[in-house]
Amino acid sequence: VVAEGIFAGISARQLDFYNLEGSIINRSDFSEVIPWILPLGSHPQKLSAFATNQVSGFGIAPTQAKLTVFKSFFVSLNLPYSVTRGEQLALQANVFNYLQQNVTVRVTLAMSADFLNIFIDDNGLETYSQEEVFQDVMVVAGDAKSVYFPIIPSQVGRINLEVKAQTTIAADAVRRQLLVEAEGVPKEYNVPVLIDLAEGRTSFTKTVNLTLPATTVAGSELVRVSAVGDLMGPTIAGLDSLLSMPTGCGEQTMLGLAPDVYVTDYLKSVHQLTPDIESKALGFMENGFQRELTFKHKDGSFSAFGNRDSSGSMWLTAFVMRVFHQAKSHIFVDKDIMWRAINWMIRQQAADGSFPEPGKVLDKKMQGQAAGGVGLTCFVYISLLENQDMFSSSYWTGKQTMLKALAFLETEVATSTDPYILAMASYAFQLAGSPQAQPVLDRLETMAVKEGAMRYWHKTEAPKAKQGSWHSPHSTKAIDIEMTSYVLLTYALKADKVGGKGIMQWVAQQRNPNGGFTSTQDTVVALNALSQFTKMTKGNNYNIHITTLLDSVPTYTFDITDANFLLLQTQETKTMPSEVKIDATGNGTALVEVSVFFNVESEVEDLTFDLSVTVIEETLSLLVVETCTRWLGQEDSSSMAVQEIGVPSGFSVSPEAITQLDILKRIEVQNKKVVLYFDQIGKSDVCLTFRAYRTGMVAKYQPTAIRVYDYYEPGNQVTQFYESKVLKESSLCESIIRNSATFSCRI
Repeated sequence: VVAEGIFAGISARQLDFYNLEGSIINRSDFSEVIPWILPLGSHPQKLSAFATNQVSGFGIAPTQAKLTVFKSFFVSLNLPYSVTRGEQLALQANVFNYLQQNVTVRVTLAMSADFLNIFIDDNGLETYSQEEVFQDVMVVAGDAKSVYFPIIPSQVGRINLEVKAQTTIAADAVRRQLLVEAEGVPKEYNVPVLIDLAEGRTSFTKTVNLTLPATTVAGSELVRVSAVGDLMGPTIAGLDSLLSMPTGCGEQTMLGLAPDVYVTDYLKSVHQLTPDIESKALGFMENGFQRELTFKHKDGSFSAFGNRDSSGSMWLTAFVMRVFHQAKSHIFVDKDIMWRAINWMIRQQAADGSFPEPGKVLDKKMQGQAAGGVGLTCFVYISLLENQDMFSSSYWTGKQTMLKALAFLETEVATSTDPYILAMASYAFQLAGSPQAQPVLDRLETMAVKEGAMRYWHKTEAPKAKQGSWHSPHSTKAIDIEMTSYVLLTYALKADKVGGKGIMQWVAQQRNPNGGFTSTQDTVVALNALSQFTKMTKGNNYNIHITTLLDSVPTYTFDITDANFLLLQTQETKTMPSEVKIDATGNGTALVEVSVFFNVESEVEDLTFDLSVTVIEETLSLLVVETCTRWLGQEDSSSMAVQEIGVPSGFSVSPEAITQLDILKRIEVQNKKVVLYFDQIGKSDVCLTFRAYRTGMVAKYQPTAIRVYDYYEPGNQVTQFYESKVLKESSLCESIIRNSATFSCRI
C-alpha cells in the first residue's frame, strides 16, 4: 500500500486504524457479513453453523436461528406440477394481508392466448373467453383469502400465468409458468448425420425423411435441428440428462459418474476443458460416487438395490469398479472400498476360472443360454485388468486369478459364434496382450454388417409378431450399440484409425436426442469408446457452413469454426416437415442431429409385455387402480423391468399406497409419475394396486398412461391408458368451487 498526501510516512498497518477525522478506530467486531437471498413466505428459515479448527476439531452451534421474510401484502399462486391439454384447472391465487387493517382486494388474471377463461353461471353452464378477468374479495387484517380462476390451457409447453392483487394502499403481482403436456404418451427419435469434409471433399448433401404414426396427437410435434463440430458435443451438452429413464438403482446411478469421467478425460486430452465444464462434471462425479455407496453391502460388493438384495451382484460390482478406477484420477475414491470389492470378486471365482453370479441376474444377455456365463466372466476379467494397480498388496492372488480367467475365456471363446461374446473378448484380449486378440477380431470382422463406409455388429434374434403398423425410422437395439462399441474400443487400443473409422461413424449416429444412447450399458461403453477413439482422430481448422432446408425451404444455418466447435447449436420448430435436407460446405467434421418429439394416442410399437389396467374404485377424491403385467418374450422372463405409473393431474400417490411384492425392489415418486423397479417379470401375471388421492383442482380429466419396459432393451415394452369415468365427466363446479363465495354453482 502506498500512502500519499497527509498520510505520507504512515505505514499501511497504521493507516488501517486511522480515520479521516483523525480519531483512532478500535476494531473489535470481526464478524463476517454474508449476503443471502431468502425465499418470500410465512414459513421461517432455520440457520445453523459449524466450524473446524486444527486444535479443537469440529464444533457446531448449539442452537438454530430462525428468520422469516415476508411482505405485509402479497399474492401467490398454487399450481400443480403439470396439466394435460384439454383439462380444466382452477387456478388458485392466495392473497395474504399482514397489514393493520381490512382491505378490499381486486385480483386480476392477465389475458393470454395460451388459455381460455371459464365462466360458470348460476345454472352451472360454462362459457369461455380470452380476456383479462378479475374478482374483488375482502381480506381481513392478518388473514389470507383464496380466489379461483377456472381456465382451460390450450397450448402445449410452458405457459405464463400472471396475477395482480391491488388495494388502495398496497399492491403485488406474481408471474409463474405452468407446464401443459400433450395428451397421450411421449415418443421421440433422433437421426444423427455425420458430415466429413476431409481428404478433398468440400461439400456434403443428405436428406432425412421424417415420419409419424397415424395416432400422433395433433399439436404435440416438435422438431429440433442441432449441429456441433465435436462428436462428443451432444454428450457434453446433456451430461445431466443423457437418458429419458429413471435412475434409481445401483447401475443407473453410475450414469451420474461414468460419462462425466469420459468427457473430462477427453476434453483434457484435446485441451478444451473449461472451468465451468470441469466444475459441473466434478460435481456430478462426487454426487454419483456418494450415491453409489448407498448400494454397497457389508462384504464390499454392490447390488442394484443395496441391502434390499440378499447378495451382492458380481456384474454390478465389476461395473462399479471399472468406473471407480477411472474416476479416482478426478475425485477421491477410498482405496479400501475398491480393494474390498475386488477381493470379493476374486473370492467368488470358480475352479474353472469363471465368475458365477451369486446375486440376481439383471441383464439377461450377460448369462443367457448362448453365453453360458462367458459374457459375465469376460466383463469381470476386463474390470480386473483395468484395476491391476490394486493387486500390489496381494500380487500372487491377483495374478493367479487373472491367469485362470484368461485360460477359461480363451477356451470358451475359441468355439463361440456369439458376436456379443466375441466383441467383449476382443477388447479383453487386446487389453491383456493375449495372442488370441487378433484371431478373435478377424472372426468378428467376418460378421460385420456394412452400410457404405460404416460397419457394425448385430445380434440375430427370432422375429417377433408385428403388432403395430409404424416403426421409428431410426432405432437400434442397445445390445448392438454395446457390442459394436467394444469393437471400437479394441481399435482404439490398437491405435488403428483406419480400421476403426467406419465403426466410429456408426456408433456416433446411434445417439438419442439427449446425448446418450438406448440404456445404461450401451451408453457407458459407447461414450467410453467414442472418447477414446476420437482423441486419436481429433482435427483442427474447422470452417463449415451448414444449411438445413425443411421441406425444401432454407430454414436454419449453422457455422462451425475453431472458436465454437464444442458448442451445440440448436433450433426448434413445431411445424412437422416431411423431410430435412442438410447441405454443408467447407472443411472439417460435424454432427447434425434431427430430433423428433411427439405424443401418440395409443401404442404403436411391438409388444413384449401384456398389461391390463382396471379402475376398481373411483370418487372425486380417490382412485384405486389395479395393474397386471406378464412377459411375452421367448425367454422365461424379462431382465430388470420398470413400470412407470402415470398419475392424473391434481392427484398424488404415496409409496405406502402401493401393493408390496417380493420382486418389487424400489418405488420412486416423481412429479406426476410413480416408478416401480422389478428384478424381473415372468410369464405369470404380476398384479398390484395403487391408491391416488386428490391434491389439486382439476376437472375433465384426460386418459393417463402406464408403461412397462425391459430396462436393458427399452424397445421391449407396452403402454396402456386408464381413465375414471367420474373424473372425466367431473366439472370444476362439482369437484372444487361449490363452496367458494366467488362462484354460485347449482349442483
